[in-house]
Amino acid sequence: MNKKKQDKDISEERTLEYVYLPDDGIYGTVIRYGSWSSLIEYYEGGIQYTVEVPNEDFIEVDEIGIGYLEEDEE
Repeated sequence: MNKKKQDKDISEERTLEYVYLPDDGIYGTVIRYGSWSSLIEYYEGGIQYTVEVPNEDFIEVDEIGIGYLEEDEE
C-alpha cells in the first residue's frame, strides 16, 4: 500500500449509527443498511456479534460522526 492511499484512508470521515435491539435489550452499531434488513454489530459478554436484523426490529438511537484531523508538518 502506498503512502498516498494510507493518507486518504486516515482522513476519511465515518458515521456511526447506534441502534437499540428491544427484543434482546442491547445496543449496537449499523455496519450496513439494506432494504429489508441491516447488518448490526454488538458486544455481549465480551464477545463481538455481527447479525442481520430486519429493519423493523431495531430502533435508531443516535448518529455520531467520527473524523480525523490532519496534523500539519512543518
